[in-house]
Amino acid sequence: INVRNLGFGSVVTEKLEYISEETVARLSGHLLKLNDIVFGRKGAVERHSLIRKRQDGWFQGSDCLRLRVSSPELLPAYLSYSFLTDSHKQWMMNQCSHGATMASLNQAIICRIPISVPDLDTQYQIVSILSAYDDLIENNTRRIRILEEITRMLYREWFVNFRFPGHEKVKMVESKMGPIPEGWNVGILRDACDSIDYGYTASAVTEQVGPKFLRITDIVPPTIDWLSVPHCAMPVSNASKYKLAEGDIVIARTGATTGYAKRLNKRHPESIFASYLVRIRTKSTFSSHFVGAVVVSDEYKRFIKTNW
Repeated sequence: INVRNLGFGSVVTEKLEYISEETVARLSGHLLKLNDIVFGRKGAVERHSLIRKRQDGWFQGSDCLRLRVSSPELLPAYLSYSFLTDSHKQWMMNQCSHGATMASLNQAIICRIPISVPDLDTQYQIVSILSAYDDLIENNTRRIRILEEITRMLYREWFVNFRFPGHEKVKMVESKMGPIPEGWNVGILRDACDSIDYGYTASAVTEQVGPKFLRITDIVPPTIDWLSVPHCAMPVSNASKYKLAEGDIVIARTGATTGYAKRLNKRHPESIFASYLVRIRTKSTFSSHFVGAVVVSDEYKRFIKTNW
């Protein structure tokens, strides 16, 4: 588990890495156990993952910190839910942010986290109620992943293998990429873009001031959790330049998630995007849905990995 795999109480399973059995044997002290809580040391300091049964025995990455509860008077699941409150997230950002530099977390800050601990019965009741909602969320997330996989398969079938409806009647002609259907063109992503822009460099994020501030860590999960995206105070004169609109595609341009992309739908709040993201807007002659399918395709990912 690396910092990019940390969600809000959950583990983001996209882009998991694996290690050898020899490494596990040599560094067994870094194996995670059921109910461990994992934080990221850099960047997404307001996120964490509670280790559940399916992650028991997974390995803790070097960019993470582990919290292991030893008190019988505190349920790890309750503690995890308390870390999802807005007040906790804001406290973490306040403690870990240092001007314009990337937020960083250490053991000393974790030790100072303020918590409210009710009796065990109350903790059990809270966990029981909230975990039922978690189950519903997990089911919906699983459906979203299935739909995304169907989209990737359809893109590959139509635009890579050229087995689109009616393809039997279309003549194939030569191009610099090899045979393509007659009437199709070969180009680069820039040809489909009206603009390509870097995001806003924020000096601070605040709880309820200004537009939502979309970051790399927010686009890694299957869906963007807008309730957990922080706000950003910025001059009104700059807001329009960085404002996101329906159909915009944001792409991570640095770190382990370089190339990771999301297309924004119409159900997003007023928001801007951070400097570690690139926003592309398609020309009116191109479908942003199509370009969005391109940048999440396996072919695009292989291109990014090869040229990164």
